[in-house]
Amino acid sequence: MSKKLSKNEIEQIAKDRNHVLITPNFEQVYQNVQSRLEFKCLTCGATFEASVHSYKNAKKTGCPGCKKVKASETHTGKTVSEKTRALISEKASQRPGSLTNKFGEAHPRFKGGYGRDKKSRSSADYVWMNSVKKLCNYKCVLTDAKTNLHCHHLNSWNIAVDKRHDLANGVLIEAQVHNNFHTKYGYGNNTEAQFAEFCQTNYGVCWSEIKQRLFSS
Repeated sequence: MSKKLSKNEIEQIAKDRNHVLITPNFEQVYQNVQSRLEFKCLTCGATFEASVHSYKNAKKTGCPGCKKVKASETHTGKTVSEKTRALISEKASQRPGSLTNKFGEAHPRFKGGYGRDKKSRSSADYVWMNSVKKLCNYKCVLTDAKTNLHCHHLNSWNIAVDKRHDLANGVLIEAQVHNNFHTKYGYGNNTEAQFAEFCQTNYGVCWSEIKQRLFSS
C-alpha cells in the first residue's frame, strides 16, 4: 500500500505539473490513496478528477485534457484506410445504446441548446455537487463507499432543466454503481422512478425511505 501523502505533498506535485488542487472539503474526501481528488490544469484549463495513487504515478502530467491534445498532435497527418474506418464505425454502431445518426432533439443528451461542459463546470455545478455530497454524508447511499464517488441526477440533465441544480434531484453513488445504472437505463431521459427500481432490484432497498432519512437527518 502506498504511503498516504499529506495535503502539502499533493499540492506540491500539482504545482510542479502546473495544476491546482481544488477539492472542496479535502479532509473529509481524502481518506487514502484511492480517494479521488479534483484538480484544475492551468495549461489547458481542464478540470478533472483522479485518485491520489494514479495522479502521483502518472507518466506525464495526469491531465486528460493535455493528454488529448498530445494524442491529437501525435495522430495529425496519419492516414486511416477506408476499410479500417468502416470497421470502426460498424463496431461503434453495435455498442449498447449507440447514438449513431442521432442529432439535435433526437439525441437523448440534447439540452435544448444549452451544452453541458464537464471539463469546465460552472459555479452552480460545484455548489450543487458539494451540497449533494454533504447531504449524503460523503458516501455512497447504496454501498457506503467513501471514495470514487459520483453525483447522479435522479431526473436527468436533458429532461429536468429546472432541476439541474436542485438538491432533491441529486444523489451520491459509487462510480461503478453509476456506471451500472446507466448501462441498464442508458444516458439521458433518466427518471427518479428508474433509480428507485434500480435500488430495489439490485440492492433490495427502498429509495423513498433512503431519501426520507437523508432529508430528515
